[in-house]
Amino acid sequence: MASGIDQLYASNIRMQVGLFAAWLPNAEIKIGHYGPLNGALFQPMNQLMGLYAQPGPAKATYDFTIAADRAINTQTKALADAGVTQGNVLLEVQFHKEAAVSFSAPDGIITRVADIRALGEKLAAMLKAGDWNRKHAIVVEVVTTPKGTIIASETAGAEVKFEVAAKTPISPQVMADLDEASSLRVYKGVGAKVIGEGPLTPLFRLAFLQKRLFRDPTISFRGPEGEEAHHERVEIGAEEVLEIY
Repeated sequence: MASGIDQLYASNIRMQVGLFAAWLPNAEIKIGHYGPLNGALFQPMNQLMGLYAQPGPAKATYDFTIAADRAINTQTKALADAGVTQGNVLLEVQFHKEAAVSFSAPDGIITRVADIRALGEKLAAMLKAGDWNRKHAIVVEVVTTPKGTIIASETAGAEVKFEVAAKTPISPQVMADLDEASSLRVYKGVGAKVIGEGPLTPLFRLAFLQKRLFRDPTISFRGPEGEEAHHERVEIGAEEVLEIY
């Protein structure tokens, strides 16, 4: 399996926040989408309709960098070279390796299948009827954000620079509100970018229908220290379990 920027990006996000990542970052991911997992990448093939899902009451903000730095540059030469209007400054993001990430998605709503056990029972019945592939995963939870800025580098040394007003803080909301058309000044070595777009579903959880006693060893996910990732396990009858990552 090749480890291109897509695989590296998805793996980096998984280790950073414990969730699966959409690729491209603005790809449409919905509750009930199902398909195989290729390395760290989920490949939706179809959608199981009729699943009731509920949004949670709280909002979640995801704002982090992976092998990347953000900074405000006020140096006169740098501003002149980038064509910055007098009185404004540069918000710079520097990437130090391939698939380094700057991820800002504030005010996310977490929506989850309301009855996980009922879903497991439905999948078990579909499996028995020959209508479900045990290798498939299904989306049971999504994070939807009204707007976000997500950038992944193609090479080490990649950079993006935005023109912003002086004294602008580097905050999740500021990053999410950046506008590519009006503020992007420098763009080099970037492999994927979503700048001020929305709504997005950049993060999600997957469920796998597994045998109760004999798990598929290929469905295992590791955290930053190499330990097996925490997951939920819902018993579905005498033979099946639904594992949620």
